[in-house]
Amino acid sequence: MRADPVVSIIICTRNRADSLRETLESVGRVCVPEDMPAELLVVDNGSTDHTKEVVEQAGLPNIPLRHVLEPESGQCHARNRGIRVSAGDILLWTDDDCRVPEDWIEQMCRPILNGEADAVGGGLRLAPHLFREWMRSPILGVFSITPPSEPHQECGPFLIGGNMAFGRHVLGKVPVFDPALGPGAYGYGEDTLFHWQLSEAGFRVVGRPWVAVEHHFDPQRLTRHALIKDAIRRGQTYAYLHYHWAHDVPRFVALRLLKNWAVLWLLRLWRWKDWHREEGMTMWEYDGIYRISLNRMWMKMSGTPRRYEKRGLSLLNDGHQQV
Repeated sequence: MRADPVVSIIICTRNRADSLRETLESVGRVCVPEDMPAELLVVDNGSTDHTKEVVEQAGLPNIPLRHVLEPESGQCHARNRGIRVSAGDILLWTDDDCRVPEDWIEQMCRPILNGEADAVGGGLRLAPHLFREWMRSPILGVFSITPPSEPHQECGPFLIGGNMAFGRHVLGKVPVFDPALGPGAYGYGEDTLFHWQLSEAGFRVVGRPWVAVEHHFDPQRLTRHALIKDAIRRGQTYAYLHYHWAHDVPRFVALRLLKNWAVLWLLRLWRWKDWHREEGMTMWEYDGIYRISLNRMWMKMSGTPRRYEKRGLSLLNDGHQQV
């Protein structure tokens, strides 16, 4: 008889059946430590493709697999469903476009099991076929790619949704992911806010960037059009985080917005060859679009009710205030 799971692996997905199949195949090659029996939950966030068939046909040799439905759109709704229905003492997360290494469970979960950490942030590396010559740091950070790291190399920890783990005990203080954030909502930031809240609650978050999953995102994300949308969503996300959680009160937002707009277009006129392209984007343009979006969102939210107490660990009134 299989022991009760110590580790619950959770993958949230929506309409990426073919990519999910390869992710599941990589999980099927993972070594499961004897003292960390695991379960795998695929939380289906309302897929209309053949996701269910992919999960049913996976037949992983090492880990029992469950298909869980979460009809309410938004990745954080799926994450929170995964938390509720999972059985493990440690929750280990990856995305449906990632491929995990064979020692993934051991490397990500051992510090938590041994009491050395409450949460662990792993790394993401770019799938080789997605590399382009225009990709230079810090633009790789747009795709959540972490810098190369040698084993045990010191670095600041940071939780990335595609490769993170935490003990169930942290949910006693930080109970949910904010449904206003992440894919299907503002687009980003649910993992960032969760990390900030864990740190605020005094939990130990450690970084293991050398334990990296390989990110196989859709190549359409590399187009200039997609990157413009990405920068806009990221600006909206960080305005939300700073306004609702940190309670920042920026001054002269309208003037800063005007300055951001003027600087961006002056740079575009001066360096027009840098932005007349179908694929890729320079960091100066991405940052300019981000700052314009950030300040526009700050203006929109100004005066609206906060969704958190300052640096709070849970949403006020179940988060039902208007965003």
